[in-house]
Amino acid sequence: MSSASGLRFLRPYLCKDLNVSRNAAYIRFFSQTRCLKVFEGKQRRLKKDPASKASKASKASAIGDTNDRIEKLKAVGALRWPRIEGDALAVSIPEFHRRYGKELKPGEKRTGETVLVRGRITSVRVFGSSLVFVDIVEDGHRVQGVCNFSEIGIFNSLDKKQFELFVKTARRGDYISMVGHPYVTKNTKGELSVACSDLPKILSPCLHTQPAKMEDAEARVRNRHVDLLVNPHSADTFRVRSKIIQYIRDFLLKDDFLEVQTPIIADVAGGAIAKPFTTSATEFPEKAMALRIAPELWLKRLVIGGMNRVFEIGPAFRNEGLDLTHNPEFTTCEFYKSFASLDDLMAMTEQMVVGIAQHVTELRETTLLALPALDTSLHTAPFKRLEFIPAIEEALGQKLPDLADDSATEDIIAIFKHKSITVPALSTLPRLLDKLASIYLEPHCEAPTFITHHPACMAPLSKSFVDSSTNQVVSARAELFIQKREVANMYEEENSPFEQRAKFVEQGKWRDHENPAHVDESYLEALEWGLPPTGGWGCGIDRLVMLFSGATRISDVLPFGNLRNVVNLGKPAPRTGSAKIQKTAVAAPEGN
Repeated sequence: MSSASGLRFLRPYLCKDLNVSRNAAYIRFFSQTRCLKVFEGKQRRLKKDPASKASKASKASAIGDTNDRIEKLKAVGALRWPRIEGDALAVSIPEFHRRYGKELKPGEKRTGETVLVRGRITSVRVFGSSLVFVDIVEDGHRVQGVCNFSEIGIFNSLDKKQFELFVKTARRGDYISMVGHPYVTKNTKGELSVACSDLPKILSPCLHTQPAKMEDAEARVRNRHVDLLVNPHSADTFRVRSKIIQYIRDFLLKDDFLEVQTPIIADVAGGAIAKPFTTSATEFPEKAMALRIAPELWLKRLVIGGMNRVFEIGPAFRNEGLDLTHNPEFTTCEFYKSFASLDDLMAMTEQMVVGIAQHVTELRETTLLALPALDTSLHTAPFKRLEFIPAIEEALGQKLPDLADDSATEDIIAIFKHKSITVPALSTLPRLLDKLASIYLEPHCEAPTFITHHPACMAPLSKSFVDSSTNQVVSARAELFIQKREVANMYEEENSPFEQRAKFVEQGKWRDHENPAHVDESYLEALEWGLPPTGGWGCGIDRLVMLFSGATRISDVLPFGNLRNVVNLGKPAPRTGSAKIQKTAVAAPEGN
């Protein structure tokens, strides 16, 4: 790379006229937001082709406002981003609340204590020529700065013009620092404040006018940094997400689990039935590489190696469709526990889900997080249980054929036709059985429900046995459904290398472009070293967060939305808005 091309990214900053390099970005964003009432006023005055001209007026006004802002900051020497300086007086706003929120009484000022707080301006309120109130926030916590010229000027020989200049310059969105004394105002609200002893300093000016509203769902997720400023409660979901992940991590660590990280890129993506993303590596040009679809086989290798309780929380990737509950990149938690039976796994799951429900309820009651009240069924165990085959047979009003027989697929298709059920395009036996479950079982899983003992062909990595009540070969597997959605999947792991090989071969019969089933010789060789009887468990973190946050779309629990949003990051949303997402969503298989 030449030095010229290597410095290309600096051009917008080195260019004397910043307008050209910024205009495109401004147009993309401001076309999706309502910025200033003055812009809206111009829009209302337009008579011909209002939609087109209003958009142009908004863009031009937004760019002009930003340019004016830059010139004003230049004029007062505030167009700068100084390095932060260490200061023994510095305290975060959350810590300021913890120290003084309950101690100070209305009207009390701690003149013997001085603090320095930093945050982003959310409000500037001017009273007369000598008094201004500035609200700043940090991580969802707010504090008020009381800037009284009569007090600041005395101790700092401050010129009135300097005070007025700050008042005219500082605006919503700027990051500032304030030095002063802890104080609670005398009014009925008793505002926790900093009585400023010096003029606040601008640390990082905001060059844009912060929109008054931002409502379009796609515009919000594609410009998440602005959405978080305009709609502070957008961050509540991400805070809950963090708390839930931490709860799961603590839950497992307390049970003597070890957290590990396993490879994301390898030459084979195993551990589940799904289409992988493929890539290449310069180090191995002759090999096709794949992003993992699950960490399962890696984690079981660690158990074989003597690490009897391991878990991982991390990303997985499935090159499949997008819909309200599926994203090609998702976060999963998987754990493997030696000598744990299926009943043990279900008991752990009940304990974990009830614990998360209690934890989220406490957050809702003790914090300012905007969270919905949880369904009472989430607080109570044991959960309901449905055995797959008996429940399907009861719903159909007839017995299922012998699912181990070579004619099972044709026999199930005959049931589909008799019941006027659309046969899936890829009509393999596992897909047909999964379709029956989606029609006859999942709709009955509003309250937490375990669907157990699936037909063996649906769980090739699970141990299997003959169920005496149905005389069918079933798996030692359970799926937890809540509000009709799969939340967790668990089973006793197949640990016989001979049985596992036979199941890989059987899966190969149903190989297609959506099911790259193969005999994983590497994993079979690992099994030959001895995998103890082991319980395995997996959960899609994103869906779990949807459940406990009340979100209806997976993109709402991902900081930068789903893959479609990420690919179009920073671009305007389609004119049809969020409705377009639902119309074009493609159904994806269960699993993430």
